[in-house]
Amino acid sequence: MTTRLTRVLVACLVCPLTLLLNTFAGAAELPPSTNLTELLSKYEIPRSAVSIDIREVGTQTPILTLNRNVPRNPASVIKLLTTLSSLELLGPAYTWGTKYLFSGSLSKGTLEGDLIMQGGGDPFLTVDRFWRHVHSIRQRGIQHINGDFVIDNSAFEVEAHNPGAFDGKATRLYNVGASASLVNFSATHFVIRPTDRGITIFADPPLSNLSIENNLTLRNGKCTNPQAGWSFENISKGDKLVIRFNGKYQTRCGQYSLGRNIVTNDQYTYRLFKHLWLASGGTLKGSARIDVATENAIAIVNQPSEPLSAIVTSINKFSNNVMARQLLLTIGSHFYGAPGTVEAGVIAIQSWLDHNGISMPNLVLENGSGLSRKTRVSAKELADLLDHGWRSNYRPEFLSSLSLSALDGTMRNRLKETPMLGRARIKTGLVNGVRSMAGYLHSKKGIHYSVVMMIDSKKVNYWNGNQIQDALLSWLYYR
Repeated sequence: MTTRLTRVLVACLVCPLTLLLNTFAGAAELPPSTNLTELLSKYEIPRSAVSIDIREVGTQTPILTLNRNVPRNPASVIKLLTTLSSLELLGPAYTWGTKYLFSGSLSKGTLEGDLIMQGGGDPFLTVDRFWRHVHSIRQRGIQHINGDFVIDNSAFEVEAHNPGAFDGKATRLYNVGASASLVNFSATHFVIRPTDRGITIFADPPLSNLSIENNLTLRNGKCTNPQAGWSFENISKGDKLVIRFNGKYQTRCGQYSLGRNIVTNDQYTYRLFKHLWLASGGTLKGSARIDVATENAIAIVNQPSEPLSAIVTSINKFSNNVMARQLLLTIGSHFYGAPGTVEAGVIAIQSWLDHNGISMPNLVLENGSGLSRKTRVSAKELADLLDHGWRSNYRPEFLSSLSLSALDGTMRNRLKETPMLGRARIKTGLVNGVRSMAGYLHSKKGIHYSVVMMIDSKKVNYWNGNQIQDALLSWLYYR
């Protein structure tokens, strides 16, 4: 009864007695000063498909709720749980280490044996940092490797990953799976660039033994969609990677970059290493092998990652799924020992929730990223999490990881040309049939609110979901 009363009192602040009398008549009304009701009606989204929990921060008293206890799929908003718990469980200064070892003998720059990369689960081992790893190995006196490049993934234990299982789009970067030796998110960007002489395509970063068949021709006319009129095809055979482009590209679209995952994580790591190693003047006679470093392997380099505070920012602002997966496995490994598993990570987070008195009886946490059909949580539970985040010792790190309205991350193009620039810190979420958001807003009157909204309907999509969310945020800002 208390929850329903609170919902109603917020809907009309000028007639609390009337609302009190109507408390038992039905659910709370949406704010009459917004066009939320009209938008939901326009897009045929029923109120029953929407959950809302808005509070003034520092209190647990909602000012507006709707279906707040209904468990729903939060999509990427669940990353807030993964990242906030990691800040408190691991600390913002936590780092991962990537070790390099060798077996055999090393003499006069020639390694008669294998070079071993022992991954530590670094979620943000980008090309520039991987290049520094290669340079560090060269500085240790190794130039020629007469054995294999061995990848040791024993820090994590993950099930075989099918990148197309979620939505059939196996090459999309958001579907990349976790790996202890993940490098550059296994991402290859194909840059299409019209020139006076035709059209060029190059891969960034280049991978060993990768070639591009460019069958694109230029077409004049208005650029309606840079992805229209041409196709991308992986026709690789054996060790040779071949990517074919067919069709017509609109000249006025200018330069365009297409990011894709074209090989497995381990193959990507090996091919990128080999390219960088050869570019540095080194040689590699062997190939790639997945194995565990032996006890007599000699360590030569241990490269630290960026600190967790920076990792959390990348995860939340840009909603990076594979980084969130890496983080969940790391939490499990840190508290229950290697190899890190999803199950251990979930148990550790649940223990953290229990320790902090954050009740989430509806929680179903599958992989920590939100790219899931199984993950469930209620709006009230997410609001309780935001309340804890506001009171956390690491509130600055947590809040700074959220996208700023009209400025950066997934909110960079939202609420532009409004007074709300930088006033909302929001984590957004999207999968088919789900549009969600959770975060904080600094209102026109200087009040800080926490806000959670989840829409679970076949009728919701990215665009209409944005309109509905922005309408709620605008109402809250002017309230």
